[in-house]
Amino acid sequence: MRLGVLEQLPLFEGYTPRQVFTDAVELAQGLEEAGYHRLWIAEHHNNDRFMSTAPDLVMTHLLDATSRIRIGSGGVMAMHYGSLQLAERFATMATIFGDRVDMGLGRAPGGDMLSALALNQGRAIHPEMINALIEETLGLMRGELPADHSYRSLQVGPSLETLPQFWLLGSSGQSAAWAGDHRMHYAYAQFFTGRQSPSVADRYRAHLPAGASGLTLSALSVSAAPTAREAVHQALPAAGARVALQHGLPVHFGSADQMDAETREGLASYLRTHSSEIIVGDYDQVAQRITDFRAGHGVDEVMLISYIADVRTEITMYRELASRLL
Repeated sequence: MRLGVLEQLPLFEGYTPRQVFTDAVELAQGLEEAGYHRLWIAEHHNNDRFMSTAPDLVMTHLLDATSRIRIGSGGVMAMHYGSLQLAERFATMATIFGDRVDMGLGRAPGGDMLSALALNQGRAIHPEMINALIEETLGLMRGELPADHSYRSLQVGPSLETLPQFWLLGSSGQSAAWAGDHRMHYAYAQFFTGRQSPSVADRYRAHLPAGASGLTLSALSVSAAPTAREAVHQALPAAGARVALQHGLPVHFGSADQMDAETREGLASYLRTHSSEIIVGDYDQVAQRITDFRAGHGVDEVMLISYIADVRTEITMYRELASRLL
């Protein structure tokens, strides 16, 4: 099994933004040592709890601090960029760091409409325009723009000798089919929806053109610890974030020890009744559920996401899971 990690770079109480980025380097190096295949950085805007506003810049920082693990965007929100801008940024990374770069593209805004308007200078971005922009980006990088396309003569630099892996992020069978049609790998955000149809990966593969090959992965939220009780305690910040998002409230990352008893009990109850949203248990239990999920959903890889303030605790969890899964 191949394992990856998705990082949203959460800012916990008592931490500074700079420390979040310092910890991200330590995490990347720890994951590389533990045998993880990829680490992706998300994109969020107008939110003071997630430090992932510029994933491509963070990627460069992490690529420079590692030597083997693939580093990618999970993802860059395509609507906020121009096709040539995307092509040149990722071509630059692949030129410098070689075949370790993943270009994960998302079609969501990654924030509210105000930030989307600011990022696009007031232009309204329609879904069909996003699809066309992704197609144009792929065409520029693959050298496959139609002969009559107005950008056909553009030179994408600094080099396209090594291309990044192209991934589409989604959470539906429709996006899986679109990724297959466009020869992109496909990543399903199960941690976001809390569920995933077992047929999604099959639908993706059914839409791949004849002779094309593609990869699928699912991103799962996890909390694993030496005991199930410790794992529940560790997962309370993640549960709190989910509850806040579901009720349209600001996300706040505080440790379980900073919560009052009533809040802790309420979130523990949420974890018990929403067990598909966050996989919680001791190391063996979580590893088994990951194994079962992969087998039941037919995905090639699994990507893990967690919300743990202390980076060394986070690395220990990922290392323990890797020792059981790789």
